[in-house]
Amino acid sequence: MTKHLRMSSIALAGGILAATLLAAAPAGADTASHASPAGCWKAQVTEGDMPPAEVELTFDADRTLKLTGPRDENGTPYFTGTGTWAPLSGGAFRFTVRHPLPGGPAGEARSSLDGELSSTRAFSAQGQTYHHYDDGTVGGPSTVTMTATRVSCV
Repeated sequence: MTKHLRMSSIALAGGILAATLLAAAPAGADTASHASPAGCWKAQVTEGDMPPAEVELTFDADRTLKLTGPRDENGTPYFTGTGTWAPLSGGAFRFTVRHPLPGGPAGEARSSLDGELSSTRAFSAQGQTYHHYDDGTVGGPSTVTMTATRVSCV
């Protein structure tokens, strides 16, 4: 085999490998890892005895996250929040999020959750939320649960 033919074969094999890896990446995943929550999600969240709420989460590759709370009839979110996340082993991850308390006394909800990917397109999480009020009091903890489905990032 000539040197030119060997180099062409290596380049072709590398191109096939790259195409295979790109095709295997789930939609919306900015990092091509199947064991990563990186990307965009719609989630149903239940806290304590409150009715479920639909939220949007974006787990960024830099291990920060953005939360968009439930939306009103005009599409405006009741709140937005931020947080961080860290991968664990086997599709597990841990994340924290903070957001203003909607309605009622002024304050901030602070949640810490343990999540687990059940596939490249779904995860569930559970944890605790504390309510930190502006008057210095703290309420909680209350149990928070979440089920999420991966969506395309817009």
